[in-house]
Amino acid sequence: MSRIEEVLRYIRRSRRLKISLLLAPPIIFLAIWFYAPFLILGLYSFNMINIYREIVFTPSLEHYTRVLSWTGAINIYLRSLYFAGLTVILCLLIGYPAAYYISFKMKKYKDVFIILFIIPFWVSFLLRTYAMMNLLDERGLLNTMLMSLGAINTPLKIMYTDVAVILVMVYDYLVMMVLPLYANLEKLDRTLLEAASTLGAGPIRTFIKVTLPLSMPGIMAGFLLVFIPAVGEFVVPELVGGPNNYMVGNIIYEIFMGARHWWIGSAFSMLFIAFILSLVIVYIRKIGERGLAL
Repeated sequence: MSRIEEVLRYIRRSRRLKISLLLAPPIIFLAIWFYAPFLILGLYSFNMINIYREIVFTPSLEHYTRVLSWTGAINIYLRSLYFAGLTVILCLLIGYPAAYYISFKMKKYKDVFIILFIIPFWVSFLLRTYAMMNLLDERGLLNTMLMSLGAINTPLKIMYTDVAVILVMVYDYLVMMVLPLYANLEKLDRTLLEAASTLGAGPIRTFIKVTLPLSMPGIMAGFLLVFIPAVGEFVVPELVGGPNNYMVGNIIYEIFMGARHWWIGSAFSMLFIAFILSLVIVYIRKIGERGLAL
């Protein structure tokens, strides 16, 4: 028996070794490209890297204190929460009826309609945002159509406003709400709905008491998939918003690349990451592994 065959036989017999060999490549990849930069960010935020890029063992909360005492930072966080929260609500109001109709009412061509939702997602995020800029511009398609129909006399000023930021974010993230909702609604036990109808519940009562509670994992999954990237959005407010529409992502970029203050930028980023992680932890505890798997 050759040496290679002995090694392979030993690997097959050892369950721990097989698991270790399977997990080693992704763990090493994450350690190099995620955990190491994250660790460096943490060192900067705690003032453990000096101006000469040397690690010093003198941790300090100075930069966190400066960020938390900065009134503008609180306003930026609140503005980001406002934009992201409104985006989630609008995506839910638009996406839930669409997912519900495709799941319950469509007998044929369900896959076709789902693909129609997915196709725009295949296009570059930046290109989709530029397309919306052309649509919402004062001389864009929307204003041209409204003026040709006589609905307005002067072009609507949508670009570089809160409305533009929210509209483009809803357009960009809608598919992330529809897909988990559809996956959840499609798996619902239809006999439960029939039982509610048999017991005298009307369509509205059946929806409120049965369908909506059972679809909560899909709603929460869609909430996270939309809210997390939306609250840290950079491209949309940069292109269709103005200085008064800047969000957390824009400020972090300006601190790092404009002011070149890596320490404040790291503290700002760490606070943002902590907030996002707290949402994920709450989600896992409230919804559980079933909702997370969805």
